[in-house]
Amino acid sequence: MDATQRKHLTRGIAKLGLTFTEAQIDHVITYLSELKRWNQKTNLVGFRTDDALVRHGILESLTVLKAFTVRPGLRLMDIGSGAGFPGIPLKIAVPDLRITLVESTRRKVSFLKQVCRLLQLRALSVLQTRAELLGQDPAHREAYDIVTARAVARLPEAVTLCSPFVKREGRIILPVGSGWPREAETLRRPDLRIEKVLNTGGDRYLLIIAKTGDVSRETKGGVAPERFT
Repeated sequence: MDATQRKHLTRGIAKLGLTFTEAQIDHVITYLSELKRWNQKTNLVGFRTDDALVRHGILESLTVLKAFTVRPGLRLMDIGSGAGFPGIPLKIAVPDLRITLVESTRRKVSFLKQVCRLLQLRALSVLQTRAELLGQDPAHREAYDIVTARAVARLPEAVTLCSPFVKREGRIILPVGSGWPREAETLRRPDLRIEKVLNTGGDRYLLIIAKTGDVSRETKGGVAPERFT
């Protein structure tokens, strides 16, 4: 990554209202370099240019921080983590987050574990399994404050995958496109409600779903999106 791309990364992070140390910027660059190296041999991610990796990989991952308040001991699960988006950028941004990455593909798990070793990331676990199976494990059921999943399934299926892991009063945070209101009409769970929708730029949104456990009516879309830049 050259000086121009490093500047683009730094400016993008600042535009999100975040402050990174030089060490954190170096961690991001090391992560992307390792990803590009692995991607030459095995298809981990579709982004091929540095600009795409920064914009759609790092910066879009970091928008998830707009959807919740960080506090000590917060536990986050990233389902279908793939090459580590959004879990790895979130961990770099907020080292105190306790993060579990769930990925079923062996080569992607190997990459994630290599990144954890390379960056010496603590309080970060990588599990090779499917969310459908892990959801039956008492150690993980209703154990997380935040659960996110990026491009693993359509909205209804993504909610079904995430919901077993969320604590009562926890949040599911899902990146979605402009068609989310239509898909949200099928969300009829008495224990879930759409709390907020954030427009993260263009036709990209973050859908924030609260697990209440006491919602007596059907939950549908219709929440006005909040925009930030």
